[in-house]
Amino acid sequence: MADVTEFTAENVEKAVNNFYCNTEVHQEVHRWLTAAQVSPAAWSFCWELLQPGKGVQVQYFGASCLHMKISRYWQEVPEGQTETLRTRLLQQIATSATGPKLILTRLCVALSALAIQLLPEEWPNCVDELIIMFQNDASSLSSTQRCSVLLEVFTVFPEEFFSLSMSNDKRAGVRQELNKSINKILALLSNLISPNSPNEVYEQALKCFGSWVDFGIPMNEAEQIIVQVFQSLNSEHLFDAAVDTLVKVFTQPDAHKYPLTIQKLLPLVLQLQGMLVDAVDKHNMDVCQGLTQIVISVAESHPRLILETVCGDNENRKSDAQKLVGLVLECCSVPGHYPVDEQCSSMTFTFWYILQDTLQDFPVEKYHMLLPIFQPVYLGLIENLLVKVQYPPEEIYTMWTAEEKEQFRCYRQDIGDTMMYAYSILREPLLGYLCNALSTLVRAEKEISVTWELVEAIFFLFASVAESVDIEESIYIPTVLDLLQKIPYSNIKFISTALHMLGSFGEWMSYHPQSLQVAIPLLLQGVANTEAAQAATMALKDITLENLDHIRPFVPQILRACQAALARGHLKSRENVRIMSCIGHALSVMPYGDILEMLDPVLTPQISELEQLTKEPPSGVVKNSILLKLNMMSWLFGSLDTDRDRKGEKLNKEGPKPVFVILQKVAPILQSIVAVWITDTSVIEAVCDMLKRSLQTLMDDFTPLSKDVAQLLIQMYQTVPHIAILDLTKQLILVFHTDCEFQESAKALIQAVCAKTQTLFQREMTAIQSHTDIVESFMLVLAQVIKKSKSAFFDSGTDIPTLFQAGIVGLSLPENHTVKASSIFLCELISNVDVPVVRDIVHAHVHVLLDRIMRAMGGESPRQVMEHISDVLFILCKHYTDLVRLWSQDVVDKEGYPSIRCTRDDKDRFMKSVLKERVSKSKVRQLVKEFSLLCRGLLGTEYGAQMTELVI
Repeated sequence: MADVTEFTAENVEKAVNNFYCNTEVHQEVHRWLTAAQVSPAAWSFCWELLQPGKGVQVQYFGASCLHMKISRYWQEVPEGQTETLRTRLLQQIATSATGPKLILTRLCVALSALAIQLLPEEWPNCVDELIIMFQNDASSLSSTQRCSVLLEVFTVFPEEFFSLSMSNDKRAGVRQELNKSINKILALLSNLISPNSPNEVYEQALKCFGSWVDFGIPMNEAEQIIVQVFQSLNSEHLFDAAVDTLVKVFTQPDAHKYPLTIQKLLPLVLQLQGMLVDAVDKHNMDVCQGLTQIVISVAESHPRLILETVCGDNENRKSDAQKLVGLVLECCSVPGHYPVDEQCSSMTFTFWYILQDTLQDFPVEKYHMLLPIFQPVYLGLIENLLVKVQYPPEEIYTMWTAEEKEQFRCYRQDIGDTMMYAYSILREPLLGYLCNALSTLVRAEKEISVTWELVEAIFFLFASVAESVDIEESIYIPTVLDLLQKIPYSNIKFISTALHMLGSFGEWMSYHPQSLQVAIPLLLQGVANTEAAQAATMALKDITLENLDHIRPFVPQILRACQAALARGHLKSRENVRIMSCIGHALSVMPYGDILEMLDPVLTPQISELEQLTKEPPSGVVKNSILLKLNMMSWLFGSLDTDRDRKGEKLNKEGPKPVFVILQKVAPILQSIVAVWITDTSVIEAVCDMLKRSLQTLMDDFTPLSKDVAQLLIQMYQTVPHIAILDLTKQLILVFHTDCEFQESAKALIQAVCAKTQTLFQREMTAIQSHTDIVESFMLVLAQVIKKSKSAFFDSGTDIPTLFQAGIVGLSLPENHTVKASSIFLCELISNVDVPVVRDIVHAHVHVLLDRIMRAMGGESPRQVMEHISDVLFILCKHYTDLVRLWSQDVVDKEGYPSIRCTRDDKDRFMKSVLKERVSKSKVRQLVKEFSLLCRGLLGTEYGAQMTELVI
């Protein structure tokens, strides 16, 4: 299309056909057609493309052009031509009514857009006129066709109202005019939502009503039609449309304003129970899901009304409200396994949360009145969930697809969340119910082997509420732990869930340390089992962390089990890492002098293997092994904290901390790893993570290694910059910036990092945009260093003017977090007005920074970053008021800057307002946001109003 410039009907038709026939030129043709669509010529060629003899794709493009021109380029219509346009469009609709449906639909959308553009002044009675016009149409169209076209037009009226860009005043005027026509719309729909209407018209009328519900029909004025929609559920052909419409009715935002109408309609909802039972018997899951959608839409949208009604004096309505909750429970109890046999139960979960949340928000006296009523409901829910959460028999489960298994896993997690909501209502009775169910199964020991799914479900539900169980609870949980020892374990899912349950009660065990005598041996058995190791290591990590004051008696057996597991080599990578974390927790509670001795049998083989790996030729296998060993040591260093609070126990340090001793041994190996793998980002990240965890554990005791680590960071960063190196750099400087012996190392590290990063800013902008993570981390490092250690930054010999320019470049990047980090750095730097070099830089380059800020507001940067941009402007105005005022005159005088949409007065008003605000950062943010909307042409629109109302 490069050689075709004239937008004629002939050229456009060729382009459309070419687009659908020749995929090789898709992009080029698409660009040309887009240009054609927005060109003034589209007003002419669109009609020619709509001729009946044209292809469907060509006609559709013509209809789409017409809609786009009416909706987005209305200002191009010459004055006095709107009547001609309307007449021609109506004629075209009549011509296309017997043609392809998608063409007719697009033309109806265009007519709706036209009507809204003409409202309220130029076509005030458009609804009346359209109804009369189509009723009295003398064309060859049948009555069914005329009804269908009219309904199509009215259906998209609300959609076009919300999608068209209009000023607030225009939108208010259109809404007022359409509100006047609602009764006529309802009267028309009431006649057409009838068994006497053809199916096509009936279904379209349902959709039309739903569309106007979205617009905001007063619910009390539509009661009769809503009743008719309920009756439509009995028709298989109309069922889906009726469901969608009723869901819209009960979930519309203003529905809560009509409680009497909701209560009057509730019996119709309750009558759906018979239809639900019949659908379940016939295993018609589509009907079950549709009915569940309706029930849930009522229950979820009106929980307060339900509870208030139950508290009321009207016995009939009270009964209806309770029956509605019972119907939700029935929807949750549809037989079968999710997601293969049924998908209704999952729809109810949100309601149970909303109900308990609303119930707990009630005044205390009403809450205590309602609690005895709803506790049995939630107990019934628990009985149902105990069934729903169970795995299907193994022979069935193995036939499920991977996607179905994943959906079931997520479904179980949703059940776990629902259990927490139920626990907040039931408390101990819930634990008692589950405990009694487990006791019954244990007494019938023979049944457990064939009903492991039920026992596993009980364990899963216990684990789900573990975080909410009172730490004083001393009846049911000890009973469960006692029963655990009497259960034969056979299925791996069963074993894993039991171990997971133990881990979930880690905090509770810290208040009941006697329970560890049951938990620890079971967990260590799991560690030795290849299939159960994942759950066992996760649980053991949680329990050792939560029970540091009680695990000393178990340390020897924990170490033996962990050492054996590591030696056997049956664990996966993450399990190995968790094992090391468990070892660290366990050794943290031991006497200081015993730690290294006890750790040596575990750690020596790991260090030896790591050292041997450094001598191997680089390969994928070697790399993965190195990463595993580094991660294992990282987690050991992070958990082996010998400085923890030991409840008054005096810590007798007999030498350097164990982590320091180990790190000294590992340091030469790290040097070797870095020498070989310095260009591999994942290995460097693992090295930095290990050193960072070591630093966090050792803090001041890391001092002897600080200089060597600083030198290692310089070596790594100069080769390949990485955010992990920057993060460790920041941590190292913040910890040791007051250490006189580290000062020179800190300066050298800052200088090296700055010098290397500045090379990124000397490249093309596209190169910088591919390293925004580096830019973000770098800016945050600089900001923290300036804030915590000014001397280390300003005395490091770095090129501060270049860093200032880099911060400005950072403001121009599109990512929100990068702009935020650059803003933080610039604000910290500019705030140091007492530093001569900063003052000199600001005086010399403030115009560049202010230009970047103005262009960002003018539209060159996303709106989301305006908050951060405004903070820089605030700091400038606060500390360099005269400079900003002097430069602001250039802003005011420059034509079309930073946007053609802002006038000289707009800019003058903005700059004066900003310069006045030297105290309130939030006010400057608001001013910047409004000025940015003005520059983008959004101020005064409904969207703009919503934006300016947001609290920053």
